[in-house]
Amino acid sequence: MAAHNSDAERTPLVKTIPTPFPWRPASTLFFLTLIQPLAFELIFPFINQMLLDLEIVGDPESVGFHSGIIVRPSSSFIELIQRSIDGNLPSLHPAIDFQLDEFPRDYASDHIGRKPVILWSTVGVAMSIVSFGLSRTFSGLILSRCLGGALGGAVTAIRTMGGELTDRSNQSMMFSGMSITYRTGQIAGLALGGLLVHPQRRFPRTIFGDPFWGEYPFVLPCFVGGAFALSAAIFGAFFLQETLPSKMTHETKTTSSDTSRDAFHPCGLRDDTARYGATNRSDDQLPSPSTSAKCDHQSPAEEQFPSLRSVLTKGVVSLMVSNFIMCFSSELMFSVFTLFAFTPIKSGGLGFSEAQIGARMSLRGVMGVATMLLFTPIHKFIGRSSAVRLHQYAMAIWPLSVLPFPLLNLLARREGGPSGWLFELTFFCFVLLWCFAGFTRTCIFMMTADASPTASGLARINGMIQMSSLLPQAIAPAFGTSLFAFSIKSGIANGYLLYIFFFIFTSVGAVHSLTLTEPTTDWREGTQKASEDLE
Repeated sequence: MAAHNSDAERTPLVKTIPTPFPWRPASTLFFLTLIQPLAFELIFPFINQMLLDLEIVGDPESVGFHSGIIVRPSSSFIELIQRSIDGNLPSLHPAIDFQLDEFPRDYASDHIGRKPVILWSTVGVAMSIVSFGLSRTFSGLILSRCLGGALGGAVTAIRTMGGELTDRSNQSMMFSGMSITYRTGQIAGLALGGLLVHPQRRFPRTIFGDPFWGEYPFVLPCFVGGAFALSAAIFGAFFLQETLPSKMTHETKTTSSDTSRDAFHPCGLRDDTARYGATNRSDDQLPSPSTSAKCDHQSPAEEQFPSLRSVLTKGVVSLMVSNFIMCFSSELMFSVFTLFAFTPIKSGGLGFSEAQIGARMSLRGVMGVATMLLFTPIHKFIGRSSAVRLHQYAMAIWPLSVLPFPLLNLLARREGGPSGWLFELTFFCFVLLWCFAGFTRTCIFMMTADASPTASGLARINGMIQMSSLLPQAIAPAFGTSLFAFSIKSGIANGYLLYIFFFIFTSVGAVHSLTLTEPTTDWREGTQKASEDLE
């Protein structure tokens, strides 16, 4: 068995025939993927106005620093702290200590299952966003975001399930589908955040005329976002299928003879997803008695999970660096744009209202979905088994997406407002570049799934990649919004200091992406071969 597994894990890459896509389990994953951006990012259209209305900030030009602290860092820092404490790290500062022994959520995902981690995280998102809407102090807003960081975090488990349900021939559909649903969640969340604030003012003759809605003018979109998250958790409890073999239910003992036509896992587990991806098995195949006996006596504690050192290869480290740069760029772009759109034209922004910001961000989400539909065709056109080349192309677009910022402000000044065909054309090009640059995130998902040397190492590598996302999520928004405010007030480089830094940083990321290499082995091919040998 050990020899079979060892040989299988080193199976060289070959051109494979595309396997059927697991639409049913994938659809459930897509729905759960949609919830986090919907719930967390619905605050973007109104966060700056919320800080002003609550009198947390008095100067519109200074609101960026406070909104940057609230938007991401609190939840990311608390997740970093949680990971370090639960992982028993010796250092007191999780952001700079990389001698990581265990990743709590990934450990839990490997031992209690992917499904419980995803469901509890989704419930945590619901609690966090409702608490945010009911908060009226700066500390309350931060603590609400911290709650989301401490209880949220289903991303790693969802990605791991996506990798386990697919192989190289169909994983682009899985991860591009996740990106599409993520963008869809952004569209819905941003629209809710922009359109449902101040319900008492907008709908005075309805139930929203109650004084409660005047006291909490930003709570309605948070209630709606929380309701969506709770509904998703309930839906997932019934329809989400576990993919951790040691936690799947053995059904071969209770099913009737007609189940022989269903697909089975190597451990005698009936599951419709078994004919896809890494668990691919042909129909009408039952596990041998010896295999079933082995699986019946196997416990999670007996499973051998790879050490951190064994999976921390040069390629994985390079992928973590590229992911750090990509996440920093993405978070910086998102947080800076909302502040840029809110800031008055004379101060270097566009002077949009909350509704206009929500509408423009929703437009960006729609265009993101439209461009993501092109991901799989473009990936196939490039003709590579991995997403490395497409990732390199997308990283090269990031510096170009920075250039329209100062141009949009200049056009708004010239036109006396954010209007006119030239302004709209420039804005469209800006959003289009931003969307194509977003291909990098989907490519990272695919490269992460490809990077694992073994099936058992997938969750750990996903956790490491997610860890490399936490620090940029923690520092990028506050850094970007603070540098934006400093650039305007200081007048350095005509107020364009932020854009100069952003352009240089993304250019470095584009150059670094050239160090990434195509994988030479496929752990999923090895898993399939090992499964066949068990028979």
